[in-house]
Amino acid sequence: MTADPNRPRLPVSYFAANRNNLFNCLGEESLAILTSGRAPHRTADEDYPHWTNRSFFYLAGLDQADAVLALHKTQSESRAVLFIPETDPMYERWRGHRATPEEAGLLTGIAEVRLLSGLPEWLDSQAQRPGLNLWLDESARDGQAAELKQQLAERHGGLLARAQNLEPLLVQLRMIKREDELAMLDRAIALTDRGIRAMLRRLEPGQMEYEVWAEFDHALAKEGCLNPAFASIVASGKNIFCLHYMQPYDRIQDGDLVQVDVGAWVGGLCADISRVFPANGRFTASQAALYEVVRQCQETAFATIQPGSTLAAVNEACRQTARRGLLDAGLMQPDEAITDYFWHNVSHHLGLDVHDVANREALLQPGMVLTVEPGIYMPARKMGMRIEDDVVVTKDGCRVLSRQILREAAEIEALMAEARR
Repeated sequence: MTADPNRPRLPVSYFAANRNNLFNCLGEESLAILTSGRAPHRTADEDYPHWTNRSFFYLAGLDQADAVLALHKTQSESRAVLFIPETDPMYERWRGHRATPEEAGLLTGIAEVRLLSGLPEWLDSQAQRPGLNLWLDESARDGQAAELKQQLAERHGGLLARAQNLEPLLVQLRMIKREDELAMLDRAIALTDRGIRAMLRRLEPGQMEYEVWAEFDHALAKEGCLNPAFASIVASGKNIFCLHYMQPYDRIQDGDLVQVDVGAWVGGLCADISRVFPANGRFTASQAALYEVVRQCQETAFATIQPGSTLAAVNEACRQTARRGLLDAGLMQPDEAITDYFWHNVSHHLGLDVHDVANREALLQPGMVLTVEPGIYMPARKMGMRIEDDVVVTKDGCRVLSRQILREAAEIEALMAEARR
């Protein structure tokens, strides 16, 4: 496995800096161990596709199953050791090339790369060090992580019993994005934009939801993104009331709203964008009124997101804006609860995962990347929608990273009209 010049990739310096930052969080005589993960079995002789543990990737930058990263800090040095599976010609004949130690060293910037078969003996030697503190990533729950724990229990049960959870330290570090990540996220958002425009040019009554869905995946695949950041959502009519709708087999009807929730994945970073479109190219008066209320909620969130604020404060501010907006538009009565229509939180963290690791109680800090996705759903009126953009917290507020993606109702109608000429 070598770096493909045609595929975007975070620089080796990014992963080295992440390792150094974690070393700074660890005390002396600490040993942190992370696994890259192993795909679960699917059926017969088939496994699910491998998806590398994101915290392992954050520190190592290697997308390969069954690898182990050990970070050992002593009084005199901080040392990273990477363990990778042995070369297996039969495996590679069927499943493709696996990195050699030399290739893994170049991809990760780790000088000491060993074969996985040597891990037990290496752990035996480290476990003899007096006062050693073991750290494990307790968020990893796949077969490889379980196997590692079993090996530790059999050979070093006392050390395992004292092990500390690495996850809070990783969360703290991963919540703050660096410029390399923001640059890659910009590319993911730009690709998402091109995919959304492809969907809009195709959308019209009579189509199947999956036809619109296919336009997005096709646009991404043409640029080398074969797997979106998450399963794309294209929901029309009553299906918009299923927030994570995954069965796009209905026919889109004239007058339907079509909710899309999509994101490209570039260089390890995930975009997450939601838009709602009128199937026939024009919002009705009531749909346009609801759209404006949701947009007001977005603007409230943009104004509320700043250092020292919280996700809870953003949610509450948007709920108040939604209530005022719906009352003013005549879409709800004063004795109704806004929670009847405001179904979900406004923001989550975004990064190497779509719902990135986070402490939701933490005060917002510069460098945090969030989604802003207020949604209002009114089944009795047969309409509902969410509008989602991605932002980064700055020293004095936030910057909308996805500002180039069509957001205003008039912009959407104009592009759909142009596509139908």
